[in-house]
Amino acid sequence: MQKSRNFKRIILMVTIVAMIAVSVPMVSYGDEQPETIKKEYIITSSGDLSAVKADGHIVDVVLADSHTALIKVDSTANLSSVQQDLKDAFPDLTMQPNYVYESTSVNDPYYNLQWGLLNTSGGVDIGFEEAQSFIESKKPMLKKTVVAVIDTGFDFTHNDLADNVWINKDEIPGNGKDDDGNGYVDDTYGYDFSSGSSVTLRPTSSEFEHGTHCAGIIGAVSNNHIGITGIGSITGKVQLMNLKVLAGSKGEGSSFNLIRAIKYAENNGADICNISMGSYGNDTALYAAMAKSNMLFVCAAGNDGKNLNNMPVYPGSYDLDNVICVANIKSDGTINRLSNYSSRYVDLAAPGTDIYSTVPGDKYRNMSGTSMATPYVSGVAALLHSYYNGIGASQIRQLIMDNTTYSQSLRGRVATSGYLNAYKPLAAYDSDAFKPDETAPVIAASVVDIEGSYKQKLVIMATDDSGEVPEVRYARGDLTKKYFRSGKGFDVDLDEENTGSKTMGVPSIYTIYAVDSSGNDALYQVECTADAVKSIKLNYVKKTIKKGKTYKLKTTLSKSGTYGRKVTYTSSKKSVASVSGTGKVTAKKKGTVTITAKTGNGLTAKCKIVVK
Repeated sequence: MQKSRNFKRIILMVTIVAMIAVSVPMVSYGDEQPETIKKEYIITSSGDLSAVKADGHIVDVVLADSHTALIKVDSTANLSSVQQDLKDAFPDLTMQPNYVYESTSVNDPYYNLQWGLLNTSGGVDIGFEEAQSFIESKKPMLKKTVVAVIDTGFDFTHNDLADNVWINKDEIPGNGKDDDGNGYVDDTYGYDFSSGSSVTLRPTSSEFEHGTHCAGIIGAVSNNHIGITGIGSITGKVQLMNLKVLAGSKGEGSSFNLIRAIKYAENNGADICNISMGSYGNDTALYAAMAKSNMLFVCAAGNDGKNLNNMPVYPGSYDLDNVICVANIKSDGTINRLSNYSSRYVDLAAPGTDIYSTVPGDKYRNMSGTSMATPYVSGVAALLHSYYNGIGASQIRQLIMDNTTYSQSLRGRVATSGYLNAYKPLAAYDSDAFKPDETAPVIAASVVDIEGSYKQKLVIMATDDSGEVPEVRYARGDLTKKYFRSGKGFDVDLDEENTGSKTMGVPSIYTIYAVDSSGNDALYQVECTADAVKSIKLNYVKKTIKKGKTYKLKTTLSKSGTYGRKVTYTSSKKSVASVSGTGKVTAKKKGTVTITAKTGNGLTAKCKIVVK
């Protein structure tokens, strides 16, 4: 999704009041080098990366989904060789470093301290009171909006946030199980990607301050006679999803965990992602994850006081129509001297200086930075999503951009020459402009023989009445929409004529899935009749062998099928157990290993070997 117009650490884009400190080193842009995590690389492919195992110089593999994975290599690894070995199995594979990101830093009794909502000192504000009056009469027709706060994690037990926290009701808290089968254990109140575990039930340390502050600006409970009011909470429909990717005193995290958090947010119903962090590295894997998403991403411009025309900050500078980049203004409407700016990459400004909001332990404090300006925009985006029927991410972005408050001081500083207005995009409602798109894409597919080969070609055409190119995936088997909605399946790239193709070598039913930007989806099925083996089984799925002993695995292939009958064997960890070309397993040392048998046409069967 391209924009209509035209740091590598996750930096808390924040300057705490009285510290007046910048969150990243003051260095020239020419000297700024993205920081990466040593010996870690993100790989992507349209193929199923679950087949990549720890072996040789690859010491660990972590999947974000079947098409995105993190590999860790040992200190002696030759990266060119590792990449070539992977490309032999996955020809379209891409490989990049794992970058480091840093955070950027009504009747509610402290409402009078929220100058960005109501400025009583003659300065600027976002027109919140007009927006609140407008929303009040529309409450019966408003819909739920989930905002994912991807940050340091936030204090979801805070008494001004708890009632608006998103809860995964399909998960039973604290039982150590993945009850809903989404791949995450005990993710009742969100998930901590920095530690790979459920979020702590006592998020009251200073480590959670940045995320808690952002969460309060977006969704602190309104009209509860406690603390402050969150912008999005006046609808009574906002929910805050708690996704932690930043950790430690510096608030750092990796691009891989940010990508995983984005995928989690989308798969679990988030509509908007607040990303108060940034990096100076152009992260292609992160770009791809955001480009494929239907969510709106509201991102911080950063706190170096620099012109981003010279060196963009990501993800805010990505040229996508579902990304908004936000600068920080003071109460007089002028841009904060520490805020990054750009007439090309920064879309608008919002209040971000001396912002009063929630911090852990049922407390409140002032903080400053583009990190604070960003959730202002996320809060207004939540209002628009709850109010407008069937509105998409690009439409929310455009409404916000088209309805800023002009400021002469912001000319040349932000693309719109203006700052956030909460009321004007609500009042711009056109009853005919945002009718929900309820029409699913149309799929047509056929199977054709490939001359000189036993394999067949699957030819797919998918169109949508919106004129956009739908996302298309396919997989072998009689599958349902639920299977594909979880992100599974193999991507099919469509050309300018909305046509794509894949080669099939396994006789079976194949299911094709297409989904448009509004979430409407459709299925289509074809049958591959290639003259090849269609099933493989091993005589064991798990086998225990004593160290020094051997065991011969036996494979059973389908009786039908002329081609693909040659079977090869591989071991995921040869130092634990090796396997010969005939399936003879030799146990070498204690441990666990997976032996994979693979037919010539790509079918696999696996056996878990435990060496004692």
